[in-house]
Amino acid sequence: MMGKKAKKVVSLAEAASLVRDGDIVALQGMGTQMSPLALVRELIRAGKRDLTIVMIVGGIGLDWLIAAGCVRRVIAIIVNLDEFGMAHAFRRAVEAGAVVMEEYSEHQLLSRLLAGAYGLPFLVTRSGLGTDLLALHPETTRILTCPFTGQEVVACRALEPDVAILHAHRADIYGNIQFFPKPIWLDADVFPRAARRVIVTVEEIVENEEIRRTPLHTGIPYFKVDAVVEVPYGAHPCSLYPLYAFDRAIFQEYATASRTIEGTRAFLEKYIYGPASHQEYLQRIGGAEALLRIRRWE
Repeated sequence: MMGKKAKKVVSLAEAASLVRDGDIVALQGMGTQMSPLALVRELIRAGKRDLTIVMIVGGIGLDWLIAAGCVRRVIAIIVNLDEFGMAHAFRRAVEAGAVVMEEYSEHQLLSRLLAGAYGLPFLVTRSGLGTDLLALHPETTRILTCPFTGQEVVACRALEPDVAILHAHRADIYGNIQFFPKPIWLDADVFPRAARRVIVTVEEIVENEEIRRTPLHTGIPYFKVDAVVEVPYGAHPCSLYPLYAFDRAIFQEYATASRTIEGTRAFLEKYIYGPASHQEYLQRIGGAEALLRIRRWE
């Protein structure tokens, strides 16, 4: 959907209502970095079901969604908690057959998304040739012969997510999204262009004049954005460079708790179902002292 130049600021709950059961959701973020986790917690509290989650690298937010029963399929290149190890809820769900893992190489997945962004039926790559990966997805990856060189290439079928969810540094009320210094990972660039709807949570809403004064930082223009939510520390416990680091204490607590189903449930109750608001969540993770610690990158 092409967003109009209108006021697009909504609450977390209103943003979550834009995600429907069964949607294909492109979720920004790496293992410990730059993910819209305040909105992920809201999706869990809203009881979303049968989601297909698309991530380049799945991390803690994806593991929470799986543990809460929100996810039916994962499309990614890898899922883990970076230095904190395995994503246990993901592993348990895939082993039990409750969640389907659709695995690609990074370039195959980006080619699928870029084809969706360009309005093409497929794009080609050489990534995956000579591997068993292609046999996993004959419905989305097939070997073709290049009409110019005669070389084999891999055709990657277009992927158009129903909705993309991202977190950024700031925006205006119209949905012009800015990153500082700029978007680092490719998902922040390709997800909004490939998806039909785009929701962005940001650290702060600023005046349109401020956006106009610093156009080089605008990574997503207003006409690609359907809703924007102001959520300070909205990526926590992931980092948002250069504002704050990932919260090592919370990551370690989850990595330990999620080794068991009971521990995972207790963590979700403490940090996701328990707090009635994002402000209560920030108090639950340690309040001003914890926030000062991550702003110091400790």
